[in-house]
Amino acid sequence: MTGADSRAVLEAAAEAIGARSLRPVGAPLRGSQRTVVIRAAVDGGPGTVVVKAFAPNRAGEGWVREAAALAVLRGRGARAADLLGVGSEPPFVVTADLGDGPNLADALLGADPEAAAEALGDWAEALATVHRSTVASAPAYADALAVHAGDLPVDVETTSNLLDTAAATLQRLLPELGVRPSPVALHELREAGAMLGADATALSPTDACPDNNIRTSKGLVLLDFEGAEVRHVAWDVAYLRVPWPSCWCSWRLPADVTDPALARWRAGARAAFPVVDSAVFDAALDVASTAWALLSVSWFLDRALGADLPPEDPRLHGLVPSRRAMIQHRLDGAVRRDTPKLPALTRLADEALGATRAAWGDTPLALAPAFRSQPHSAVTPPASS
Repeated sequence: MTGADSRAVLEAAAEAIGARSLRPVGAPLRGSQRTVVIRAAVDGGPGTVVVKAFAPNRAGEGWVREAAALAVLRGRGARAADLLGVGSEPPFVVTADLGDGPNLADALLGADPEAAAEALGDWAEALATVHRSTVASAPAYADALAVHAGDLPVDVETTSNLLDTAAATLQRLLPELGVRPSPVALHELREAGAMLGADATALSPTDACPDNNIRTSKGLVLLDFEGAEVRHVAWDVAYLRVPWPSCWCSWRLPADVTDPALARWRAGARAAFPVVDSAVFDAALDVASTAWALLSVSWFLDRALGADLPPEDPRLHGLVPSRRAMIQHRLDGAVRRDTPKLPALTRLADEALGATRAAWGDTPLALAPAFRSQPHSAVTPPASS
């Protein structure tokens, strides 16, 4: 984004929040290839806000979903960024400035296991606030999407599309390992979302990765709702089990850390969803975890079949797991769960796991650095693509 573009965004953002002016403060915050995130002083300061500007030619559904989700969340008491204003030409959102606190990824990549465990539990608690505050929010979110989408066609559901694409990708790539997925297994993957039922649906960020949050005086606050969707909450909670299926910081987590975090999520969500303490929900969580495992395998398999090179950023060497390690860990998890509702998909995971071991040998997934015996320094995460 050029200087002229930034000025235009800040002028529009100032108007959206009823300010005379917004002036950039410091360097841009971490954004992505689609976005530029600017801390700005309001009317000369000392108050500041954060302006997230979307590249007009790449904004697409990301801006629409983020603007709609933050509008729905506003005033509901969820630990998410407070929306102050929004604009479409150019596309942006203005939120309250949450400061420069660390995130969960910093804790997982650090040297303090107790701090990492607490941060993970705080993440689970923050997620619960989003879930419980958006019960029965599907109509409100659909209306907000329609308001911001204009002529852009935006699907209310996206997870089902991801599952369809994953099934097609596995059908295409697994034969390179000598595995031919059965039609029944692929059907189970495509229908996993329907198996979860409708007894616990809420607004989901869909990308609640360890770096998409920030620690504040009120605890971790969730950021990045560019993929927001109303769906079964098990899809988000399964991030603790897989773990982190859509994220770069996908190290293994010890059970004595994830179990308390899951308990904190249940404690925060049960008032809205009594089902979370039942065997029905546990079964749904198993389905979501197994589906995530195969879905993420579909994303990583093409690269794993090649050289599986380390990240281009040398600071991340040894800090981002290899695709092969993530694939084997997720397939092994699917086999161990032996999800009754997904028998054919479980058999496919078992066959694929054996094929990867025959092709690559055993490539175990290490624990997150904070839980290893040797400390690791935190690093700046890569920008989202």
